[in-house]
Amino acid sequence: MSLTDSQEVLSLRARIESLEKELDALRASYNHTEFLYRCEVVVNTELLDLCREHGIQVRRSMFDRLRE
Repeated sequence: MSLTDSQEVLSLRARIESLEKELDALRASYNHTEFLYRCEVVVNTELLDLCREHGIQVRRSMFDRLRE
């Protein structure tokens, strides 16, 4: 059995900490992007409903996007 050099262990711990911070930042970015997408879907749905209520024709492709 061999022991790992303490400097190597400290270096690996620092790398892990760095990667965890990077992952946290990526998660925050993903959550923000997902939130913006949800907001866009809500607004688009409301616009489509308003168009239907007022008899405004909307391109068929607008409805297809909601199913994706």
